[in-house]
Amino acid sequence: MAKSTNPVPAELVIQAERTHFKLMLAKNPNYFGNIPGSKLKPIFKLISDTSYEQLTCLGYNPDTKDMEATFAVKRSAGYGGSLCSAGSFEYVRFYLDFHDGLGFIDQGVTAVNVHDIPAGKDCTGQNNHPLIYVTTLKKKTNRFSFCKAPSLPTLRAILSWNHEPPAGSPDWKPVWGSVLDSDVQMKPVFLFELKEPQFHIADFLSLATAAPHLSIKEIATMSGVDIASLNPQPLPPKLADHIEAAVKLKVPAGRFAFKTVANMIKYPSSEITMMDKEVLTAAKIDFVKIIDELIIPLPVNTSKANVDYEELECVGLDYNTESLVATLKIKKNTGYSGNLCDNGSKEYVAFWINWGDPCNWQYLDTVQLTVHDIQMKGDALWYSVSLPLDARYHRKLCTSPNLVKVRGVLSWNVAPSTTDPDKLEFYGNRVDAHVQVKPGVVINPGDVFPLFNIIGGIDVSHVNDVSGLTKPGSFFAYNGTPVPTGAPFGGLIVLNGPPFEGYRYRIRITNLDKGTFYYANDSFTVVGHLSSFPYVQFTTQAVDSDGYYHFLPPAKNTLNVLARFTPGTEDKFRIDMEVDTVAGVFSKTIQMDNTWPHIELKVDDGGDCTKYKKGDTITGHFYVNDLHISSWGFGSTWGGGASGTANTPALPGVPFSITTPADAYPCGGVSLWAIDKTIVDSQGVGHYIPASYNICLREK
Repeated sequence: MAKSTNPVPAELVIQAERTHFKLMLAKNPNYFGNIPGSKLKPIFKLISDTSYEQLTCLGYNPDTKDMEATFAVKRSAGYGGSLCSAGSFEYVRFYLDFHDGLGFIDQGVTAVNVHDIPAGKDCTGQNNHPLIYVTTLKKKTNRFSFCKAPSLPTLRAILSWNHEPPAGSPDWKPVWGSVLDSDVQMKPVFLFELKEPQFHIADFLSLATAAPHLSIKEIATMSGVDIASLNPQPLPPKLADHIEAAVKLKVPAGRFAFKTVANMIKYPSSEITMMDKEVLTAAKIDFVKIIDELIIPLPVNTSKANVDYEELECVGLDYNTESLVATLKIKKNTGYSGNLCDNGSKEYVAFWINWGDPCNWQYLDTVQLTVHDIQMKGDALWYSVSLPLDARYHRKLCTSPNLVKVRGVLSWNVAPSTTDPDKLEFYGNRVDAHVQVKPGVVINPGDVFPLFNIIGGIDVSHVNDVSGLTKPGSFFAYNGTPVPTGAPFGGLIVLNGPPFEGYRYRIRITNLDKGTFYYANDSFTVVGHLSSFPYVQFTTQAVDSDGYYHFLPPAKNTLNVLARFTPGTEDKFRIDMEVDTVAGVFSKTIQMDNTWPHIELKVDDGGDCTKYKKGDTITGHFYVNDLHISSWGFGSTWGGGASGTANTPALPGVPFSITTPADAYPCGGVSLWAIDKTIVDSQGVGHYIPASYNICLREK
């Protein structure tokens, strides 16, 4: 048989260190030499290789507390299989260093499920790679910041392919991936004084305790509290005062008077324009020269206007939450209309998308961000803004990867165009990127049918219809972190699915072990999106008089939460969704497990914790049992230990024997812990239970 003469494209040639990555780590955790100080000798030196994936931007949103890491998937192969396979994971662990001597503090980890996506051209003939992904995590560590003393921590992200970065290790380097730092700004808190009788704190707290179902606004009204007076907002400075402050900071007139002059051009005959001209003239500001600068046409097909003060660096899609994310950097200390105690100014980002059919830009929305004059520690501050993407009518099956082009357009203090995707204002720029939209059930406009795609935080395709347990390769849908195979569900169950506005639905919950059922009727609150402050909106969902919920539009229900209920028990349940006036039912089976592992730890001391002397051998037994055990561990102060991923033998369990040194430290003990596989409250894994026993060693 003749050999093929067609060479394999270079980008499809995947080296063994990539295809056998986990196998090599299993043989030697320091196989690639990325563990400093390890006693294990490296076999093949490979650290922070960015030929497949690389962090490109890292930003923070002070208002939403979202940390956003953007990374590029550069190649079409090397990610563990096609979109119809399990693929692989890009992990990102976040850290924050508040420059208080404590160093980088671990904020947690997220992951994105990535695949081999064939390279090609988009509808405009451009290459559709690299693909730009974003992953998001809420800031965990709280630090107080005041407007006169800004908190500007350093944010760090560690991107690692198919190997989760170890917790509490900010200096760890990945084999495949990269590390990126950026300085960010925390939102300041504003202090207010509680003055009687303006603020009846006792009445407010009493009412809040007695009626927890009331909102803060309702409680304030009933207790006579003027909330607005408790958090007074700074007033916009008068133009003359604004000019005086800007001149002192040596901000050019073309910057600080930009919005004023832009409004003069827009409303040339208004009374405000005439008054502003007088103020500018009195301050010896040549507004005619500024107007001439603003109306000079920009070069054709340029992607940048003036980026001396701010610049949009990255645009991408958060694959887990399906939100478009833009990351920008602030380059100067001044030029933003006041410090954090003032109003500041606005950065606007308009989001556009090109679905490819037809091949044109579709305007989505414009998101605002407030920025201020801040004395930076480094050469830039990095911010991010996001916009939920409603992709329900653009789903494709996994056999047809859906790659689309997105655009962000940045503009300072003047909102960008909503009709011309190419138009730039005087300050700002635009960035394009190709992103991948999640595969799923194809829904066409006008289609209505029962469907939920996430149950208990897990994609329904990853839950076994017979056992009600998770399948191999399962992970949380909204943060990408893996969950164990064979995991049951416990606590709160959350259902998510696409909305069909104008229709109503109900959720039937059937206990398959007992043969009983009921319909979910709990009220719950969902979170929606606003493009300006406060950036979020809250809506309470409740059943109507017929027991149905009404579908909410995506803007009011960003994560498309359909129901929240707590079945309890250890039984198996079938969850059915019915849509009023629409035939058919969508069903999924889940196995519940609300029982924590049973553990016992016994020391053979007859109840006398001082029985043993230094040098004696401590004996006893430990026992672990759970229907869905994940792991357990046993240890002592004086060494010796054991661990496992299966239940121990029946009571009394496993015997232990620990010999203490003759010069042992007298105070110590033995400990035991266990954790099961249960998906708890649709957002975490494992009922964790510890046990310990203190022992005081006597002298010989």
